Amino acid sequence: MELLRIKLTQSKAHYRKEESIDNRMTYPLPPYSTVIGALHKACSYSEYHPMDISIQGRYKSLSREAFTDHLYLNSVMDDRGILVKVPHENLHSKGFVKIAEATKSQGNSFKNEITIFVYNRELLDEYKSLKENDPKNNELNKYKSLVTSLKYYEVLNEVELVLHISSDVETLEEIKKNIYNLKSIGRSEDFVDVEECEFVHIKDIDEEIESQYSGYLKIENIRNDNVFSRTDTHDIGGTLYFLNKDYTIVKNQRIFNKKKVVYSSKYKIEEINEGILYDGEYIIDLV
Repeated sequence: MELLRIKLTQSKAHYRKEESIDNRMTYPLPPYSTVIGALHKACSYSEYHPMDISIQGRYKSLSREAFTDHLYLNSVMDDRGILVKVPHENLHSKGFVKIAEATKSQGNSFKNEITIFVYNRELLDEYKSLKENDPKNNELNKYKSLVTSLKYYEVLNEVELVLHISSDVETLEEIKKNIYNLKSIGRSEDFVDVEECEFVHIKDIDEEIESQYSGYLKIENIRNDNVFSRTDTHDIGGTLYFLNKDYTIVKNQRIFNKKKVVYSSKYKIEEINEGILYDGEYIIDLV
């Protein structure tokens, strides 16, 4: 069996947990869907190419980065936030024009120009004229109330990743050919440095093998004792995740195929089988 092994590093990375909002938490390793999406983008695929992936790695530290979150209110408020105009009333966009901003916590008014800072006099006058003389004009729908808040990203620093890809020969060859088109994993600014991309073969083992990295393990491999604790005194421990892998489109909505895995760092194997493989350097758990 031949697999494509990719080793890469990132100076920093954020693999967002979908359920986190105010403090945008990160997974310790990228989810399967994140890696698959990045590889498809690198190869300019417009259709899904089936593949199984093993993900393992480590990071040196976790920190937080502050960012300003922008939120449009459901209706235009006269006394708070920032009055902006957007290019299209039905599309969320960062391409807004700032018109005026309330300067106090209460008692402000854009209509009466009370305690506001004006950025664009022409648009403010247009807004006031429409509100007073033509309140049903569709142009008013382009005016929005924007509020900002300080939020945080969890960020992994000095990340090392080892990926194993199983797919048809043509897909693996195309990934290898286009591997330097892989620019980022996670956010667009989470750049990657590809250290290695080569084909590897599965090896037999005749002794106990310990993991070098933390990794995602299928829950079935743990239940079937295909992997076990490095300490020999406890069952394998870790954090249980339901991670997105791929999806199907149902009624114009993405329905994700979720995989039940455990993120663990203290595991080893004594033999290879259909669930657990070894390439001579790394334990492989394909999902």
